[in-house]
Amino acid sequence: MDENYTNLAVHIQEVDSRTRSNEHRIDAHDKELREMREKQDAIYDLTSSVKSIATDMTYLKEDVKDVKFGQDKLNEKVTILENQPAKETKKRIDGLADKLLWLLVGGAAAGALSLLLPNLPW
Repeated sequence: MDENYTNLAVHIQEVDSRTRSNEHRIDAHDKELREMREKQDAIYDLTSSVKSIATDMTYLKEDVKDVKFGQDKLNEKVTILENQPAKETKKRIDGLADKLLWLLVGGAAAGALSLLLPNLPW
């Protein structure tokens, strides 16, 4: 009978050791599970931030397009304003050249007529 008690005591001791070992393992698993949950929350927060940034970038792209469009229109207007004095000067020079040409043609015609018809009273 002593042998049965000894075997039972050894068996209880083994179960007790295994229970303590399992408790340490469960505690370690609980700690790892808590850390994983914290990391999961951090990943969720990061994902939300990235999504928010992506949304903001979409709006920013649209704003940049609007600014570029406005800048193109402004560039066109500035180009027109810059070229306007040159156009006006060209108009004046062309008008002056036309007037000089007509003056020369008229003078030549008058000279030719005066040579051809010298006896006309003017």
